[in-house]
Amino acid sequence: MADRSSSPDSASDPGSGSNGAPGRKPPAGKAPGLGEQFGRTRAALVGLIRSHIDLAKAEFSEIGGEIKRAAALGGLALFLFFLAGVMIILGLLLFLGETLFGSIGWGVLDGAELLLALTALLVYAIIDFGWSRASSSFVVALGIGLVVTGLLAVDWQWISHHYSGMPAAIVLSTAGGLVIIGVLGLVLGAAFGSGPAKAGLIIGVIAGACIGALAAAGPGLRVASAMGVAALLLFWPLVAAVFVFRNGVDMSKLRSRFVPEQTIETTKETIEWVREQLPLARKS
Repeated sequence: MADRSSSPDSASDPGSGSNGAPGRKPPAGKAPGLGEQFGRTRAALVGLIRSHIDLAKAEFSEIGGEIKRAAALGGLALFLFFLAGVMIILGLLLFLGETLFGSIGWGVLDGAELLLALTALLVYAIIDFGWSRASSSFVVALGIGLVVTGLLAVDWQWISHHYSGMPAAIVLSTAGGLVIIGVLGLVLGAAFGSGPAKAGLIIGVIAGACIGALAAAGPGLRVASAMGVAALLLFWPLVAAVFVFRNGVDMSKLRSRFVPEQTIETTKETIEWVREQLPLARKS
């Protein structure tokens, strides 16, 4: 009889043996506990939050780059807009100088005086300078400009030639400039006292002599008009300064415009009232 243990059927049967019944699977692992499940959930939540944070950082980085780019382009656009405005203003002044007075040099001179005069008026407005004073000073300066224009526009050579006994044109025009401009300097300086009046008279006499000598050459109406505009723009801030500073600057009024005195006084009263309500303050 053959040996059963050497039977090929028994050797090749995978379900046989001492480990269990045929077809039985190995036992499964142990189920995770509550702490382990909480840890896994916490780790998943932290990972989710970190992923959102990383996503937000990436997006904010891109947005920051776009903001920087937009700021740079916007700043460049504003600079070009400002440059265009400056070119328009300068070009207009030069064009007016060439068209009205025959030379762009007058546009440079009168344009520079205009900008400086407006700068001075804006500074005066910070101190105490209203529309009434601005208009009054402009009227006075306009009168001075008309005087200068008239002095230069007169044909002094024609007068000297056609009227017998009249002095030479240069003497006549210089005398007229000395008297007219000298009186204007005296009047403006007298607003500040006797000392400034003498200084104004001296400056007016010197300026009048120069203008009178120029008038003797017969510069013509266009040059006379340009000089008159230059005189207007020169004297406008000077006359405005007379209106602002001749009686001094009221520092208390100026201080009340920039210091919140009512708020300070109310705060002090409130502090005193609080001190009175405190028990320590009552005992003392």
